[in-house]
Amino acid sequence: MSPARPRNRRATERALLEAVGDLLSREGFASLGVNSVAREAGVDKVLIYRYFDGMAGLLRAFAASEGFWPSVEEILGEGSADLRTMTAADRWATGLVRYARALRRRPLAREVLAWEQVEKNDLTEILRLRREEWFEELLRLFPDDTAATAADPVGTALVIATSIHYLIARSRLHPDFNGLGIDTDADWSRIEEIVHALAHRTLRADDPAGNTTRSEHA
Repeated sequence: MSPARPRNRRATERALLEAVGDLLSREGFASLGVNSVAREAGVDKVLIYRYFDGMAGLLRAFAASEGFWPSVEEILGEGSADLRTMTAADRWATGLVRYARALRRRPLAREVLAWEQVEKNDLTEILRLRREEWFEELLRLFPDDTAATAADPVGTALVIATSIHYLIARSRLHPDFNGLGIDTDADWSRIEEIVHALAHRTLRADDPAGNTTRSEHA
């Protein structure tokens, strides 16, 4: 529990969001409730309703926070590393690698991805909706790559992203998947190489040689 009650709205909102994260990491989704979150934050539970319109609103705000889920800008990059400056294959490969790295930096996202495999609850549903909104926002900023390749770039990316989700969730309890290491940075460096190869071989332009060279922009 926080030692002192926050004195203004911004501090109170921050304390409540941090309380959700602390309870999730320590006790899991079942521990989340108006009373437990307010107690953890050291504030009156009425403020959850005043500032977030209840627990559902608080959970939506938590799911949208950059501490839990990456921002579109984090994946998009800027300057010469902006995904929009790259070829279609490099764009999707590099974006997927950045996405995997961003999720691995967020232990709570990993926890919720794992819960999503075995349980449907308010938070996993909010995360699903947030993830879909996030992906749609990213797509709106991307060039239309459908003309650059005979493959389906969005479908390909979703299949690879699903694999990333599973491997990240599995890494909570297991260091490998059928011998494929998923525990260390070195393990994930190998996975990133595989992601680049898959993206380039599937989404390369109509060039029989194909370019499978890994982009340096990740």
